Order: sequence, then structure tokens, then C-alpha cells
Amino acid sequence: MKQFFILSVWSIQVATGIVQAEHPNVLLILVDDLKPTLGCYGDPIAKTPNIDRLASWGMRFENAYCNQAVCAPSRFTLMLGSHSTSTGLYGLGSQLRETIPNAVTMPQFFAKHGGYRTESLGKVFHIGHGNNGDPESFHAPHFKEKVIEYVDPASTEGGKLTREEAYFTNQKLGQIRSLPRGAAYESPDVSDIEYADGRVAMETIKRLQSAKRRRDNDDTPFFIAAGFARPHLPFSVPKKYWDLYDPAMLPLPQHEELPQDAPKVAGKRGGEITNYKPVPTDRNAVFSEELKRTLIHGYYASTSFVDTQIGKVLDELQRLELTEDTIIVLWGDHGFHLGDLGIWTKHTNYEQANRIPILIAAPGVTKRGTTTGQLAESVDIFPTLAELAGLPKPKRVPQSIDGVSLVPVLNDPMKRVRTHAYHAYPKQKLGRAIRTKRYRLVEWRDWDGADESVEYELYDYQTDPHETRNHASEEPEVVQKLAKILATYAKPVNRNVSRADQEPPKIANRPVTISAKVQGAHKDGVIVAQGGREQGYAVHLLNRRLIFDVRVNGAVTRLKFKEPVPKSFNFEARLTADRMSLSIDGNHLQEMDSPGLIPVQPKDGVSIGRDDLSAAGNYESPNTFEGKVSYLKITPGGKSDN
Repeated sequence: MKQFFILSVWSIQVATGIVQAEHPNVLLILVDDLKPTLGCYGDPIAKTPNIDRLASWGMRFENAYCNQAVCAPSRFTLMLGSHSTSTGLYGLGSQLRETIPNAVTMPQFFAKHGGYRTESLGKVFHIGHGNNGDPESFHAPHFKEKVIEYVDPASTEGGKLTREEAYFTNQKLGQIRSLPRGAAYESPDVSDIEYADGRVAMETIKRLQSAKRRRDNDDTPFFIAAGFARPHLPFSVPKKYWDLYDPAMLPLPQHEELPQDAPKVAGKRGGEITNYKPVPTDRNAVFSEELKRTLIHGYYASTSFVDTQIGKVLDELQRLELTEDTIIVLWGDHGFHLGDLGIWTKHTNYEQANRIPILIAAPGVTKRGTTTGQLAESVDIFPTLAELAGLPKPKRVPQSIDGVSLVPVLNDPMKRVRTHAYHAYPKQKLGRAIRTKRYRLVEWRDWDGADESVEYELYDYQTDPHETRNHASEEPEVVQKLAKILATYAKPVNRNVSRADQEPPKIANRPVTISAKVQGAHKDGVIVAQGGREQGYAVHLLNRRLIFDVRVNGAVTRLKFKEPVPKSFNFEARLTADRMSLSIDGNHLQEMDSPGLIPVQPKDGVSIGRDDLSAAGNYESPNTFEGKVSYLKITPGGKSDN
């Protein structure tokens, strides 16, 4: 076996007569919604021989965490080396080049400083929910594949466009609620290539073959990012992967209640999972044991399916004799709740949503089959790979680099380069978290940073591994110690909207007037919403048109402005028993008949810049608005001041 040593570049070994290229290749394997339900992480049920094989080639990070448990922001943290709280890229629809026009992503950095040819396949950046990824990051056009996919027509009511398919293909984004729900799972007896991940594996193999020829001909190193969709919902994979598991042997959730004494803002019910049938649409519904077991079965089957596709890529890498010249990283973008705490999918600051697998095989650096307890974050991968590849240390490029290089740990699993991991999740408040080996502290704070708004969660994984209760009131010294660490981080970037800090206005059976000042309105999204799927209203943008939706007893009445709005404007929306009206900048009044007053005080409060809970309008929440709401007044019972 060839031997290499890390110096300032990938070394040249002269003693044996082997001349190794200056820069090693990089293969980045990204897996959507993959938590450590893997054999190499000690899961006794999972059948993942290929990912386990990759773990045996290098180092497994036992305590690795994402920086935000949702797809698009998590992938931005990986590719930028920056926390979402440093960039403001918090949402599924966040636009990288509008927020940081001159950002230098990891593949761009490798191309500039190492002459790498950069390519991407499958799910790398998030495409969907109004987001189109980042074509600027790669030399070759992105090989796009499906995330939401079905083979059985019964899963889509005979081939209809489903809600999640629409989201991930940027279709009918303002009409999501009018579309049917697709199936949460299917298991037809078909070949692997009937699903996207099978096709991504095949194309990755072709790209590796071409990359090998380029390397041999002109010594061009490759940076290939291959993204796999499963085990993201729906759990659509061939029957043979479902057949690997006995449903009766699958682990059901051990604790299904939200943590005792946890702040209300921290919990989750419903969400993404309710866009799939036969999942109950009521976010507080109790799942049957059969449904729980089937969803868990689907997750494990999907993990085994993607494991097989990754195995095909690893086989080809070996066949091409590239394993000694290629750094391989496997990364899960975030974890996934499977009924623990009564939560399904991600979008929380809890352990199951944030703990991820990170495997790194760096020939000549990592020893085979090693494991480390070093806490690691997604943002660490950028500086780690740069050092392994002999590239300059990334600094501000122009985004801040929040990660640290893990190379000392790769050389020695007992080395420590950080004492904690950091992550965040934005809701009505921003929840920022510190995870040490034993504890997690979550600080929930209003977006304006007011101290009086702070609520804390503290979890002790030594005494309470299932997060059954919030220990913050019992261990104030631990809270104080970890809060001091959190205070060393830069002030988080606001997501460019104000927050409502008062009790929701009482609007039941009363006229209501909403007036606001909006800036930077160049994308769709919710400006203000109050209420949810039964009663409420929302003012939002769709195709640059201002819309006033009023929901009465579940039905939505829509008043739509005919002309596109300017980037900055004032508006007033008014609902009375007889009329709905909408005006921009004090004129251009449009009105129509009203569905009547909202008869019941909505359960959901006021959300500004997004719809935090269930959708008050005819869209899918959170439908984040990327502009700024600099003034808002909601006046029940009379006309507001302007």
C-alpha cells in the first residue's frame, strides 16, 4: 500500500519512486435526512454494509452535529463553512447569491486554489421551495434528479402533481394546499434505477471514469459532490429493501411526549409529515402503532437502499484504483425524528434532528477503522478538506469561516480542537444551542435580542438521554456556564423581518385592518399572518403580486393585487363584514365582497416574515419572506393609523 504524509501539500514520496500528485481528489457523498441509523454507529437493526465499509477505510466521528436541522440552510453551512446565524440563510427559499453575492463556496475555493474540476450530482444544494441551488459553484452543469418520486400511480392519485413534488420542482408554489398529498411510502418490485438515487449512482460512476481519464492525461484533480435523496420522505424504494427488515423487530419510539417544562416555542407537531398520506393532517393527532411501525420500516429500508447506491460508487472508485488518491467524506445534512418526543422529521434543536454521521477517509492521514469522540460540526468540513488538499487556509472569502480544521483529530483521534458544537433553529424566536459531550443548552431569544425574552432548555444526556425534561431550573450553574460560551458567538444575523412581541390581537367577530411598511420585496413569501388552517388571515406576495387571504371555517377567500409591487411600499389590508380591501402606498385600492368576519379567535398567533405554524393563507407554511417588515400595525375594530 502507498504511504503518504500530510505536510503543507499532499506529499511526494520519493523513497519508493512513487510520485503522488500535489492535490488529492475529493469525493463528497451527501445523504439527505440521514441520522446515524447505521451499523458502523452501533445500530443493531440497520443493514448498511457499504457505509460501514467506508467507515472501515478511515475515521468515524461519533459526536457530529449539523448547524441547522433543515435541508437548504444545512447545505449552505457545509458549502460556505459558515453558520446560518452568520449568514442569515435560515430558510428553504433563502437565496445565496442575493444574500452574499460574492460568496466563495467550497467547490469554488478548490477550483481557484487547486485547479480542481468541480461537479455535482443529485441533491447537493437544495433545489425547490423557490430555490434553484448555486450553478456558479461547479464547472459542469448540475446533474439534477428528483427528491420526491413515485413509481406506483396509486401513490399520486393516478399521476397527479402532489404537494411535495410541487415544492421540490418549484411548481404551483402558491397553490400547494389545493394539490393532493402523495404517499408517505411505497415499495414496488422494481430495479434500483427506477428511483433517482439509482440514477445518481450510475451517473457518478460515469463521472468518476471521465475524471480518471483527465487525471491520467493532464493531472486535473476532481471535486465531485454526489447527493442522495433517501431516506428523505417519501420512503419510496424497491421492495427488496423493505424485505430486509422484519417490521416486528423494528424499534418504536421510547418517549413520545415533549420534554417536561420545555418552552412552548421549542416543540413541534405536524409539519412536513402531514403533506403525505395516510398521515393525519391534524398536527396533534395520535399516530397508530401500525403507522409508526410502517414509517420506521420505510426509513430503514430507504437507508439500506441508499447504502447500496453508495456501495456501487465505492466499488467503482476501487476498480479505477482511485481510493489511494481520493479523500472521501460522507455527511448527513441533519438527523430525523422517528416519533421520539412525538416528533416526525426534523426542524428542531433536539438530539435526533441534529446529530449526523460524518465519515472521513483520507489516505495517508486517517488510520483504518478509527473512531473519535471529538465534537464536530458541518462547518468544519470546508477547512478540513482545504488543509488535507494542501490548499490555503480559508478565511473570509467573503463569508466568515466558522469551522475549524479536524486534521489534527484525523491524525490522532484523541486530539481535541473544539469543546462543543453549535447549532441553531429559527422559529418565533431564534433558538441557538451549545452541545457538549454531556449537555445541550438551548437559548430561545426574540429576534430583537431582548434579554427579557430569553427562555432556556438544558438537557443532560448522561442522566436523561431521551430528553424527557428540561433541567434548566435545576442546574443554574450549568446554564450559566454554557450561556457564557454562547455569548462568545457573534450576534446572529436577523432574517430580515421584525417580530411581533405583543399578545395576538383579538379579531374574532371584529373588523381588522393591517398596515405595514415593506422593504426589499423581490421574492414571494408571507409578510404577516395570524391564525391557521381554520381561521385567520395572511398578507403575502406571490409572483410579486400582493395578496390578502382570509380564512373562515377552513375556506380561503383571496383578494389579489393586479400589478407587481415595487421593492419598497406601504400597504393596508382591511376586512369588514361586507368587504375586503387592499391598497398600496395609499392608493390603487382594490376590493371585493367579504366572506364575513373571522368568527373564532385563531389558535395560532401573529407571524411576521413567515407563517410559523399552520398556514393561514392558501400556501404551505412557513413560506418565508426574504425582505424586511420595518413597520406593522394590526388594529381590530377600526381603521389603523398609517
